[in-house]
Amino acid sequence: MALSSTIKGEISEYLKSLIPSVIASLNKLTLNDILYHKNPLIREMFYDTPREFISFFVMERIERSFVTTMGNVIENIVEILVKSQGGEIVGTKKDWKPYDLKFRLKDGKQYWLEIKSILEQNNSNKRSITTYKDNARLQGKEFRLCIYYPTKLTSKEEYILIGKEFWSFVGGHDSTQSEVFKLIRNTAKDFSFKDLIENRTELLLKEYTVANT
Repeated sequence: MALSSTIKGEISEYLKSLIPSVIASLNKLTLNDILYHKNPLIREMFYDTPREFISFFVMERIERSFVTTMGNVIENIVEILVKSQGGEIVGTKKDWKPYDLKFRLKDGKQYWLEIKSILEQNNSNKRSITTYKDNARLQGKEFRLCIYYPTKLTSKEEYILIGKEFWSFVGGHDSTQSEVFKLIRNTAKDFSFKDLIENRTELLLKEYTVANT
């Protein structure tokens, strides 16, 4: 069945709760951080345009905050979805390592997941995935390598779930991906990234101007 209004509300509230931490991270970026803890050659590139120089690092900070947060975001949304279809989370995050998530579905099987944004892997990653898959099999568990964003492939192994296939698996319905992505898109409607960046840039630029007057 499609996601209920209760589950949608839970996911939406969770997504909105992340924004304050991103803003807090951005507000911790100081002029001192930029001037003395960043690559000095970049400062030389923007020597005559301090606004662009400061804005560059403000945007970098907000991007890194989201990238750092996004891994946990997906895992937590998956937990909500698994529970919504009658599944059970097995243990806690410390019990899952080196996997990203462990849960049991109504089919009685326990699934151990590795969750990624893209499928591209280097040789080291491929060896790790093989180890994870073999370890799960030896313990009688089902391993799944999950790619949460749609990726076109001509062929893949059965244990790899990509895009809609992954979201349908954890959410129990073919519409799960479109519903979750819609909730993610709606998260940005209540605030402006542009305003966040411009406001922090303006404040730091004033400090820079005073310090160099």
